[in-house]
Amino acid sequence: MSSLLLLNGSPRGPRSNSMRMLSKLAEGWAAAGGDEPVALHLAKSADFDRAVAEFATAGTVVLGTPLYTDSMPGLVMRFIEQLEPYVGSDSAPRLGFLVQSGFPEAAHSRGLERYFVKLAARLGAPYAGTIVKGSGESLQAMPDQALGGLWKNVHALGEQLAMRGEFDAQTLAKVAGKEHMTPAGVAFASVMMKVPLSQFYWNGQLKKNGAWDRRFAAPYAKGATQ
Repeated sequence: MSSLLLLNGSPRGPRSNSMRMLSKLAEGWAAAGGDEPVALHLAKSADFDRAVAEFATAGTVVLGTPLYTDSMPGLVMRFIEQLEPYVGSDSAPRLGFLVQSGFPEAAHSRGLERYFVKLAARLGAPYAGTIVKGSGESLQAMPDQALGGLWKNVHALGEQLAMRGEFDAQTLAKVAGKEHMTPAGVAFASVMMKVPLSQFYWNGQLKKNGAWDRRFAAPYAKGATQ
């Protein structure tokens, strides 16, 4: 049993979907007898600096991040760049990862998962596995009672990490859910996305973040001006 450092790479900080999942993982770790985990939010400058400093002394680190399009937020990459001194050494802690996204298919996160496997190898760190979860944005609106099955499995992953030092493949598959949508599911989703009510949440997010007037912006389109 070793210490656990949880790093939340979401720009949303403590109220993010990534942190909600990391918190459930921490509960499983503690239930298995692990010491109280330390959670830091990379979006906070003080926490970012502390995360870099404490990485060296942690027994196990789990880095959680949302998937933005096909990769990680810039602040997560900035943190990873600070780990260069560990390349080729044997002093890096055991590493686990969590990737959650708004995409319904787990397949969208597999590219980032492969990157994390390589990252652990480059740092000479034992690899504990990567938790992948699609439809992560739904966690914002759903109460814990409606997520009982998910939280049970994430809790189990925390216990496994404490007792075995790695995540169980079968439990990871349960958390990941659908790897790919069926053709029928894709067709249904295409129809539903045209229904105004289905856009209610996303429209609210655009307005909340002052991006409503730029919702059709295409800055990389041919002939676009910056």
